[in-house]
Amino acid sequence: MKTSVKRRYILVLFAKQEGRRCYCDRHVILSYRWRDQQRPDAATIEHLQRRADGGSDHPDNLALACKECNEGRQELDWLTYRSLKGGEIHEYVRSVDQGPRAAE
Repeated sequence: MKTSVKRRYILVLFAKQEGRRCYCDRHVILSYRWRDQQRPDAATIEHLQRRADGGSDHPDNLALACKECNEGRQELDWLTYRSLKGGEIHEYVRSVDQGPRAAE
């Protein structure tokens, strides 16, 4: 993806997601400076269906993520990774470990 197109997508996604990251829901930073783009909270374009898995650059397949989450996702599908980052899976495991007592 060309740099100019990438920058345009980042701005559109930033507005659409209200400056929040798609996985950890914290605010992301925008910058064109190379040094700032290396920060863990720097804005990156995430392919929800990874390109390695046949995902495209179509706008419906793109989201704004921080550099840390974009690199941390690796081979997980986007919904599983979002659940992990949001703590949903940990909450579920904790509730299963507590058994029927959790409902009391």
